[in-house]
Amino acid sequence: MPDQTKKLSLPTRERIKSGQAPNASASRVARLRLGASLLLYFAATTLTAAESHTADVLGNALEGEFALQGGQLDQAAAAYAQAAVQSGQLDLIERASTVTLYARDYAAARRVGQRWVELAPDSVGGRRTLAWAALASDELETGDRWLAELAAIDSIEAQRAIAQVLVAAENRELAPASLRRLAAAGALRPLEEGPSWSAVAANLGDYGTARQLAVAETEARPKSAEAWRRSAQVMLAAGDSKGAQKSLERAVDLAPEDFDLRLALASVYAEADRQEQADRVLSQAKPQDERAFAARLANVASKPDRKLLKRIERALKKSKAEQLGSRAFLLGQLYELREDPDQALQWYAQEPAGSNAWHEAQLRRGVLLARDKQDLPGARTLLAQLRAQTEDSDQRTDAYLLEAELLAEDDRVAAGAVYDEAIIENGRDLRLLYARAIFRIGDDDVAGLEADLRQILALDPDNPQALNALGYTLTDRTDRHQEALGYIQRAIAAQPNDGAFVDSMGWVQYRLGNLDDALMYLKRAYELVQDGDVAAHLAEVLWMSDLHEEARALWREALERWPESSVLIESVRRLQPELLP
Repeated sequence: MPDQTKKLSLPTRERIKSGQAPNASASRVARLRLGASLLLYFAATTLTAAESHTADVLGNALEGEFALQGGQLDQAAAAYAQAAVQSGQLDLIERASTVTLYARDYAAARRVGQRWVELAPDSVGGRRTLAWAALASDELETGDRWLAELAAIDSIEAQRAIAQVLVAAENRELAPASLRRLAAAGALRPLEEGPSWSAVAANLGDYGTARQLAVAETEARPKSAEAWRRSAQVMLAAGDSKGAQKSLERAVDLAPEDFDLRLALASVYAEADRQEQADRVLSQAKPQDERAFAARLANVASKPDRKLLKRIERALKKSKAEQLGSRAFLLGQLYELREDPDQALQWYAQEPAGSNAWHEAQLRRGVLLARDKQDLPGARTLLAQLRAQTEDSDQRTDAYLLEAELLAEDDRVAAGAVYDEAIIENGRDLRLLYARAIFRIGDDDVAGLEADLRQILALDPDNPQALNALGYTLTDRTDRHQEALGYIQRAIAAQPNDGAFVDSMGWVQYRLGNLDDALMYLKRAYELVQDGDVAAHLAEVLWMSDLHEEARALWREALERWPESSVLIESVRRLQPELLP
């Protein structure tokens, strides 16, 4: 579901994502294509090989490669496996292993792995192939045996192979149990450049094992800041913020010059509402450069503290004269946080032209003029000057988007004219098209939204945001629900864990009358996105599924958390108006 009610950020700088979403087979094929060099290699072997079966090996390999390039994974796997079991060439066998595993032809992968181990008894790759195929086929005992053999090799290559097998998508159901058995057997020795076993366990969702392995890793390398950093990551993933804090404190003690560690520790302090400690950690970073000051301001931004702001102000103003000019933007931000728009405007105006922050400083001036000084004409003049001063298309788009947003609340006609002018100038800018589409739906202009989104899809056919926005709008505002389903399916195939897309899928299933499917998707969406609109959709489907108490409980909770959600209020007013204050 697109967020059609919230304003764009000030200023809007998010880029429309445009990753393509090819089908899974085509995607795997693209990564596996070998090209002419492999075919020439095979052709060369026929000039020197004396074995009578060489022609068969070459023929099967070529058949597999041509099938692969044609997207026929099953045929490619079968042909490559046949070539591998006939061949003595380890390069070809390794290639066949990759193809059969990607094709998920585990019977073929087993044949390839067995041939690999037969020819190279100490082979890591052969054991990796056999372990992968066994776990993917629910052959737990066999998989564990091959994993144990890999662990016994005790090399970084072997450990990486174990990690690859365990985190593979098709193995994840059995992998946690296999990892626990390896850990209990003491087979997962931490190696300097090897995998972080605690991170592998966390990736698999086994946080108990992850924490045990993190302790083992820090005990094995107590003076390694990296080991303590990894431990902190595991603790955070497991929801243990205190454990993460302790690990990061130890890491910072070991590597005080590592700014990223300080930033991570400051974030943990800030999450615990300990902003002063967060600032102290950041203020001790050497040097106190623009990055350090920006982090200190970001720390205090969510909950402005005058004492901390005064401390940062003093530190900034102690900058050398040549530094102070380049830190004007930071001082502008500081005074904006102190709710002193006059000082903020003065400092933003002093940011040197050509600096990395100059463009952003001008946008902030526009916001302050319109919002705090009530000078919308002055803000528009400033933004027009900004466009005239730059040839950078992204920066010009930023200025147009901000101007339209500043106008949208009080003068929608003027805001629409700004969008139109911007798109006349650059009709291929996806951000502009998407922003105007969302603006148009605010005026119930479904046709206008559809036209803009279709223009995006003409330029970028697999753009998931445009697909989802079009699908959701057709679901919510029209009776073209079957058509909407197709767009949402394409969006969710590209980004299956995007909560907004999952919400759209639940909503279209509801509109199609598929209550069970709608509930499944909307419950998942609410897990992914805590949002009033999603809560409204889920509560409505619970109500229509005769789960009235669950629906009421969710509506009550949502109204407390998101009292201004128009979608939520409309849903409650329509179905349970007595819950409204």
